[in-house]
Amino acid sequence: MSAGKLAGKRVLMVIPHTQFRDEEFFDPKKILEAEGAVTVTASSAARTCYSVRGAVVQSECAIADAKPDEFDALVLCGGASVPEFFWKDKKLQDLAAAMSAAGKLVAAISLSTVVLAKAKLLAGRKATVYFLPEAIQELKASGATYVSEPVVVQDKIITAEGPRESVRFGEAIRAAMSG
Repeated sequence: MSAGKLAGKRVLMVIPHTQFRDEEFFDPKKILEAEGAVTVTASSAARTCYSVRGAVVQSECAIADAKPDEFDALVLCGGASVPEFFWKDKKLQDLAAAMSAAGKLVAAISLSTVVLAKAKLLAGRKATVYFLPEAIQELKASGATYVSEPVVVQDKIITAEGPRESVRFGEAIRAAMSG
């Protein structure tokens, strides 16, 4: 049995500590781990995190403690609490910007795409986000071109519309990391 196309790759998966979308976290995680990637879960603090559907996940590190050079990709998962906890999180924006500047893959699904907009990573790029007027406005204000597509891949930045696209999102990340 082979080790998988992503053996030796490390992926930092960021979730809010409450109300994260199960499928936006678990689907990509399963896809990446099936190819041999190691996933590390981060949140606002190393703490217990709770999903919309009641799943319990232990965050392994705080966003502020994550070191870009220790990871090959950053995946931001969505959820109802993302606007409250992540849209104004400067440390998360800085982490995304640092990962991108280092040539690492940066991916965001649903409402977490706004973090990439606020980190100034989407200017001049096509991007998608969950259909919430405030989220679309944030993308446009950052200089992004909003497109209503399930998944958008622009260089080393991947955005996905929402929970229905969780598997496609995970597959796009896998493909980008395998290439």
